[in-house]
Amino acid sequence: MGKARIEDCYTNMHRLTAFSLRRPGLTFFVLLSITGALGAGAPRVEQAFGFRVLVGSEHPAIRALDSLIEQFSGGYPVRIAWECGEGHPCQSVFDEVSLGMADALTRELASAAGVLNVLSPANAGVLVSNEEGFATRRFIEHGVRVSDAELLMQRVLDDPLWVGDLISADGQVGVVVVQPSDNEPETDLRLTDTIERALDSFGEQGFSYYVVGDAPETVFAGRALAESTRALTPVAVLVIALLLSVLTRSWQQTLASLVTMGVALLWTRGVLGWLGWPQDGMLQVLAPMVLTVGVCDAVHLLSRYAAERRLHPRASTSGALVIAARDAGPACVITTLTTAVAFGSFTASDLDTFVRFGAILPVGVFACLALSFSLLPLVIDWLPADAPRLDRASAAWDLVMDAVLETSAKRAAPLLLVGTLLLGVFGLGWAVHLRADNDFMEALGESSAVVQAVRFVERRLGNSQTLELDVQLPPGTVIEDPETLRALSRFSESVSRIDSLGGGESIVDLIERLNRVLHDDASAFERVGDSHAANAELLELMAFEDPDMLNRWLSLDRSRLRVSLSATMDSRHEREAALAEVEARIRDTLPAGWQAQPTGELAIQYDWVRDIQATQLRSFPIAFGLVFGFVSFFLRSWKLGLAAMLPTLLPVVVVLGVMGWLGMSLDVARAMIAAVVIGIGVDDAVHVLRQYQLRRAAGENSHLAMGGALRHSGRAVVTTSISLALGFLALMMSAWQTVASFGFFVALAILGALAATLFLLPALVFAFSPRGSEVRGPLADLGVEAFPRPR
Repeated sequence: MGKARIEDCYTNMHRLTAFSLRRPGLTFFVLLSITGALGAGAPRVEQAFGFRVLVGSEHPAIRALDSLIEQFSGGYPVRIAWECGEGHPCQSVFDEVSLGMADALTRELASAAGVLNVLSPANAGVLVSNEEGFATRRFIEHGVRVSDAELLMQRVLDDPLWVGDLISADGQVGVVVVQPSDNEPETDLRLTDTIERALDSFGEQGFSYYVVGDAPETVFAGRALAESTRALTPVAVLVIALLLSVLTRSWQQTLASLVTMGVALLWTRGVLGWLGWPQDGMLQVLAPMVLTVGVCDAVHLLSRYAAERRLHPRASTSGALVIAARDAGPACVITTLTTAVAFGSFTASDLDTFVRFGAILPVGVFACLALSFSLLPLVIDWLPADAPRLDRASAAWDLVMDAVLETSAKRAAPLLLVGTLLLGVFGLGWAVHLRADNDFMEALGESSAVVQAVRFVERRLGNSQTLELDVQLPPGTVIEDPETLRALSRFSESVSRIDSLGGGESIVDLIERLNRVLHDDASAFERVGDSHAANAELLELMAFEDPDMLNRWLSLDRSRLRVSLSATMDSRHEREAALAEVEARIRDTLPAGWQAQPTGELAIQYDWVRDIQATQLRSFPIAFGLVFGFVSFFLRSWKLGLAAMLPTLLPVVVVLGVMGWLGMSLDVARAMIAAVVIGIGVDDAVHVLRQYQLRRAAGENSHLAMGGALRHSGRAVVTTSISLALGFLALMMSAWQTVASFGFFVALAILGALAATLFLLPALVFAFSPRGSEVRGPLADLGVEAFPRPR
């Protein structure tokens, strides 16, 4: 590709501006048509929450969960807990008021769409012996509390299948367990809404409820994030408006910019809708991020437009806009590309939420670029023109930039030494100590109603997480065989002894309990039957009395068994160690030919955290490599490309290194910090080096060229960086602490990149290009002749 064609690649934006101003009617018609077509997709965007949405239906962890649901009847259960005692409308779970409420709530939820079955202390079966062998009793029979409820209470308080699942050990906490038909996002939303409506009416009776489970936790948390994000968008708009007003001192230009960003956001949301993608937890920040990142091109264009109006007060508005677009356009194109590829690097993730995030954000930044050089000039030209003003602040900015330049020139060696030390110290903290983890409770914050519900359930009932083991029997193995059941019992007991895992439950517990009941409740008979026929009879009795209970633990073809273990693990290390030990017990304890697949909340969360770590490890080198390549190609020099990357890399390393040294972890949002900052933070250096290179090509020495570059681009660079930092700081208002911390650390890194660009970048250039040199010396091969001399 020849030099002229290379230049054409970066000057098309001023041609777009010139065409828009020359043919305003056609331009407006085209933009209006695109807006109408894409905007029609915006109403199609739907909210969706849950691990299935975040991880993806085709992910191995979700497919394993789907297999478990298919074989053992129903999705992951939701638990609704309530408390009795002093200050509550009931004294015990088993008194008439409590059981009456539980019965009414159970019947209401059982009739709802998407609900497979509902269990509670009111309707759950209690196995008792009688003259015919045994019977299944319930606390509520024929709509009233049974007369022998006290006797049943003594039995269930000693039943491990009740305690911890349906009641607390002291009988003061009860639980309604809702079994959904599946765990599809639509079912989760519908079920959560149904539970909310049902609990509202019972809450008027004085009951307090604590709802836990994947569906309500993710839906409640997602909705809280959505509500807080809706409040963030006006804040981002206000911040942008204030900064634009300060920069331009023109309500016309501020209004035009806000209209432009609004249209770009509509385009982006429309594309999301037409693709049929849901707005999950990560994409809740789509609006503030598109507005904050996208306005930077408008700022650079308006900055150059203002400078042109000051230089040529009698020039027409359209003429000044075209000249400003010619000046700012090339660097804006490359910075948009670097931002887009940084976001796009997340498409390399195995998690659907990162893929959608990495695909849709580039759409937003490209829309902002195109509209900033077409719609924005059109609106500015259409609105009443501002009279050119004497900008006294420009002289002050020049003095500030000159002071920055002198500091960099005189302290070049110390600045580079400090930068090197920071890279080493904090790079060690990043590489050695920073690891991915995902503490759902920490992400939401202790003040969240979801977290408070989980804490209550863990405190009163035990662990709220579970690890499910889907055990597959080899052909020819029959479940009724005593040896088969004993092998399953040994395996369940073995994995229950693993640190952080609780007691395991399986079909063996049901068989042992029923066998005891059939032998006058003698504890010596709380074991499996002694023969194939005895166990077959026990299973047949259970299938007749309560098939739903049996189906929870045994597949219909009796080839697969379920073992459920409670779990309490707060860190990735604990989850990893526990799952590794489970895999070892599967190999060492199960008979030959048996297979077991870990799944459930614990296994999915482990895969989720592992893939977050992998996403960070993939996205950062991809983003760094592509951004470096684009910048080097644009500047026609790998050396200047590297010079642009170093001031951006430094704050990334410092921020992530601080997190590592402080013992913090990478969660779903913090894992994006490195790639996002690399793509956004390099913009400052690109604008400065572009002007530096043009001035070097014009024959200026390195000192004069860098001074001219800072005076030319410094004000816009500082403005865009402050705008970006404030926009990301606005995310600290989010209901999710993980989003809030992401906004804080990205803002910190962007300000760090600005400081490094102003001080470290000139020092780096001066270190390799002596002050008195023209185009000779170590930077003589920068290829600056590929660009025209500044006009």
